[in-house]
Amino acid sequence: MKTSLECLVCFYRQGLTTAQLSSDNIKVQHQVLRELGTLLPSLDRELSPPENAVFVYSLIAKITGEADPFAELKLESNNLALGLQQQTKNHIITSPDPLFTALRYAIAGNIIDYGAQHDFNPRESLAKCVDEDFIINDYEILHRKIRESPTPLNILYLADNCGELVFDGLLVEQLLAHGCNIRLAVRGKTILNDVTLDDAAYCSINQYCQVIDNGTGCPGTPLAVCSQEFQQHFAEADLIISKGQGNFETLSDVDAPLFFLLTVKCSVVARHITQKRGLAMGIVTGSGKPILMQQTIT
Repeated sequence: MKTSLECLVCFYRQGLTTAQLSSDNIKVQHQVLRELGTLLPSLDRELSPPENAVFVYSLIAKITGEADPFAELKLESNNLALGLQQQTKNHIITSPDPLFTALRYAIAGNIIDYGAQHDFNPRESLAKCVDEDFIINDYEILHRKIRESPTPLNILYLADNCGELVFDGLLVEQLLAHGCNIRLAVRGKTILNDVTLDDAAYCSINQYCQVIDNGTGCPGTPLAVCSQEFQQHFAEADLIISKGQGNFETLSDVDAPLFFLLTVKCSVVARHITQKRGLAMGIVTGSGKPILMQQTIT
């Protein structure tokens, strides 16, 4: 997925919010906006939005001197989700289809995204998203692949944001119960509210499965610049579960056994999904609707 002009406008908005998180100094915030105004027109729009986001957030960190402005929000998101973990698990295991219910919560958790939106109530948004009908629902295809595999599937699970990681862990538990082997991948460096190895340890995900990083500080999975180790795991996986918009944006044109789990939070991603699936305009919007979609390459 390529960077659109709308993405540049979004970067500018995100830049202001991040500058305000990073510094109380109005002059510093103004400098961020001024220098972003120079940077944004020079970005390579052939790259995906997450790849260009690396340049945007590197510039903001250089100006403000704050390398992790989302640290407090990340901790808040993780603690919020951990507080909901047991009741969510109880709901999953007592539901008619625990795997599908776990998928629902994992996708709903993707609403906790401070990169895409900054003015929302995570608890209310999560509750609403769990009850939403899927715009695209390829669950039966995914379930069949898991159920009918003659040998345990080796699944690479691409994590996305803090907070939702806790719900990813509950989905991992269900996949393990179905006999799958799981390896979970996080970001190699801090960016936005994306999950790192430290966050995975804080949420105890490494108690369920092996956790690796992809070797990048990109809020997505740009394969060409990921570590050789990660690329090998990606190539060898029987099935890849890709969480969130950033992973979708970087992998939407990659030919691999991918299933995308996300809530659609912007019109650009909505338009790209609409084109990929040959849907009528207006079915997929950027209003936070859940999607479980098998990769299709045309």
